[in-house]
Amino acid sequence: MEFEMNFKDLKFTNEYDEDKKPYKSFAHFVDPITGKKRKVSVNWGTYKISNEKAAMRLLVAKVDTVIKKEIIIKTGGVQNFGQLKEKWFDSWSLTVKPQSTRTVRSIMATVIPRMISDDILLTLISPLYIQERWNEFTRGEKALQTGEPLSSSTLSKVRNILKQIFGFGVINEILEASPMQYLNLKVPKERLEMTYEKKRFKFLEGEEIDWMLEVLYEITTRENSRVEFYFDSAVFLLHTGLRIGELGALTVDDVDFENNCVYVRKNLISQGLKKEEFQTGGTKTLSSNRTVVLNPICMEIIKRRIQKNQERQEYVKIMMLDKDSSYWYPLRGFIFTDYLFQNHMGTPITPNLFTGFFNNKTSRKGGSIDDMIKERYPKFTKHITSHVFRYTHISMLAERGWQLKEIMDRVGHKDSKTTLEIYQQVTKDMRKNEEEDLKKITIGSQFLED
Repeated sequence: MEFEMNFKDLKFTNEYDEDKKPYKSFAHFVDPITGKKRKVSVNWGTYKISNEKAAMRLLVAKVDTVIKKEIIIKTGGVQNFGQLKEKWFDSWSLTVKPQSTRTVRSIMATVIPRMISDDILLTLISPLYIQERWNEFTRGEKALQTGEPLSSSTLSKVRNILKQIFGFGVINEILEASPMQYLNLKVPKERLEMTYEKKRFKFLEGEEIDWMLEVLYEITTRENSRVEFYFDSAVFLLHTGLRIGELGALTVDDVDFENNCVYVRKNLISQGLKKEEFQTGGTKTLSSNRTVVLNPICMEIIKRRIQKNQERQEYVKIMMLDKDSSYWYPLRGFIFTDYLFQNHMGTPITPNLFTGFFNNKTSRKGGSIDDMIKERYPKFTKHITSHVFRYTHISMLAERGWQLKEIMDRVGHKDSKTTLEIYQQVTKDMRKNEEEDLKKITIGSQFLED
């Protein structure tokens, strides 16, 4: 919020002494914030003023100070971008789920400052400034963890957050107008293509699934029983397409043993929290609340997890009777929980645990599980994350002829974009085989021969 005040906006008057010499000057003006008439004054003697021009300069400065103080009061002290950003976040975070606030907070702390400094005054942020910073930002900035160019998804999130921040400023009369109101900040085409290519290869196909499960089974059965739940988690995800947070939040109460299904109604909140502080919140969207039918393999996994969890908890209770025992020491951090998919310390499966198990290069000989699969099967080129299993499930349903809407309902997708991309890729590959089959149909060809 910026107001310019110059001489033509002011009316100057003086008070005179008996000798008709000015001893006090006034500036009359209309307050641009309140619309009311106001005046300020300066005493010639106090300020040692010698002429009217000097008095006018002091009055202009005084008016400027008065208006700036009012602006600070009216805008809640918000003068730079960082202050506006925090004001918006405090208001916005009350309307969304905790997991959403953590994601946005991370982007605000590590990504957005690389485009717009927190210290820049709002009065200096123009549409041209935003456009030039966006151009430079999209060309040069890279992801801190991978060193690769920022993904189209990250860029889209940054753009959306900025729109909301400046929109908040306008609504709350901190800004007269949003500098992004008429801008069309575009994500570079090559970045969109990179994202599409990554998604194309983000699900496993045919023998790739067998290779991954073979190596995973050997590791989880060879190392010790502490990691065998990772194998159960992977197989369950392949058969259900659950998000990793949905899997981590499952308890026995969510299982319908009579109808062979699970009720997905919550999501595990773990990011930035100690394991004792983990909690469950609502699912990602309303459409994520769903009933997922399970096949016999999944039902068997659930029964095995329940048995393993009960046996482990009974063992810990016995060990707790003698906490001076050496057997108790490794269990001192154990927590009692009712999560179905929990590790040997009672901690439910989380994105960090799951992805870390697959990609940690130092915890076992041979490197990460990715590395071990690639060493045994050089044709394997995929990078395994929790979403690989979800996308693989979608691809398997598409191969079996499920309709797009049916797949979306099963995996809890509100937007068809991701489902459709995988669906189209799978069906495109299927059509390649169809073309070969169609060539074998030669009905009527004999009549076309010369």
